[in-house]
Amino acid sequence: MQKNESHTSTKDITIVQGDDIVNFQVLQMDNWEKTKQVISLNIKEIIWKAWIEPLNFIKYEKKILYLGSNSQLISNRAETQYYETIFCEASKYFEDLLKVTILTKNKSKKLNSSKIEKHPNTEIDTLTNNDLSFVDSVSMKINKTLNFDNFVVGNSNQMPYAASRRICDISSFIYNPLYIYGNVGMGKTHLLNAIAIELKEKNPNIKVVLMSAERFMYQFIKAIRQKDTIKFKDQFKSIDVLMIDDIQFIGGKGSTQEEFFYTFNNLINEGKKIIISSNKSPVELIDLDEKLKSRLGGGLVVDFLPTNYELRLDILRKKVNLSGLNIPFDVLQFLAKKIVSNVRELEGALNRIWANHELSGKDISIENSENLLSDILLVNEKNISISLIQEQVSLFFNLKLSDMVSSRRSINIARPRQVAMYISKTITSFSYPEIGKAFGGKDHTTVIHAVKKIQALSIVDLKLKKQISDLKKSILTI
Repeated sequence: MQKNESHTSTKDITIVQGDDIVNFQVLQMDNWEKTKQVISLNIKEIIWKAWIEPLNFIKYEKKILYLGSNSQLISNRAETQYYETIFCEASKYFEDLLKVTILTKNKSKKLNSSKIEKHPNTEIDTLTNNDLSFVDSVSMKINKTLNFDNFVVGNSNQMPYAASRRICDISSFIYNPLYIYGNVGMGKTHLLNAIAIELKEKNPNIKVVLMSAERFMYQFIKAIRQKDTIKFKDQFKSIDVLMIDDIQFIGGKGSTQEEFFYTFNNLINEGKKIIISSNKSPVELIDLDEKLKSRLGGGLVVDFLPTNYELRLDILRKKVNLSGLNIPFDVLQFLAKKIVSNVRELEGALNRIWANHELSGKDISIENSENLLSDILLVNEKNISISLIQEQVSLFFNLKLSDMVSSRRSINIARPRQVAMYISKTITSFSYPEIGKAFGGKDHTTVIHAVKKIQALSIVDLKLKKQISDLKKSILTI
């Protein structure tokens, strides 16, 4: 253990802040668990149980995700038949992921030289679902770094922050439900984590469930398959606080919506507390049942406003101070002024600058940062729509605009459509679900597959690489 380690304790958890390696790998372990949850929603349960669930996180190093299993057969099958699925879903949580390597137990032992030290009460969980209570088995792992102390408050997020702090006083819980919405990357998930941490700190016995909408769907579908929906409903009665992240993903799933409405009503009627996050207000969720929208909007609805310069600068300063990065203040000012889309992109730009400095040895300056982030800066200066991208790609490949939203799968149509999805993701801040919806209501996994497909092809296909480059330049200069 490093000597510069410091501990911040709550009643039920110890947070290790100084041991950078441990902290980083613990967070990456959580990212792999999130990846597995998403995969479980999109493949048959028998396949999930046999080939994906047994894969364990080893480490994430140099943009390579190392996984392992106790069986050579499982490792081989996952590598040969399900690699693309694993890579696509993992790329959502592992930034700049280049490769996934799947090993057997013996090999993984040799590889894992930087073993994760199991500090008391860290988030490393070695139990199986059979060992866990219902609450523990369905709830997401709480990221203890996403607390109120690390949340930077400004005019744009003051209301969501204030409501989140107030709601932690369980005895005067007057907002029920609390509905928080805003664009991608604004801090909604951060607040949900912070609420969970605060509630547990104030009352260690309180039963809090934080889960994604996709996770709720998976649990419900699992209950249907096991013909045990009654138990599923009854188990939710045991919790005190239910928090659902990204409720918009429940939209369009009729039976799941009905079940969520049933669970929602029961919890409200029994005085239990509900906190919801979404990218849109309740009335804007067009795929959601009207009675459910009415229920969601029946408590307190608060939203994130666009960030201003002062808040963006404060966020960057906070991140630099917490991580110990040595970045000149004028560069922070430059980023705060130029990158206005969302906080996640702002922090991503900061990470990109530091990574480039470490890998290339180049000085961190405004000039070097401007060259490195030219693509991001151009997008932030323009309001690029998905429809504009679709139009330009259609013209470039001599296709009908309707081909962009069709279900036709011939290579001469499918490939340009994938290119359009790829460009939409790389030069705009639209989420995978939002892009999928713009392309004829495609699932977000379809978009992820397209992005990764084009990303991989452009490495070996120089003609395609140039086509994409020309398209981006054309779109950004319109």
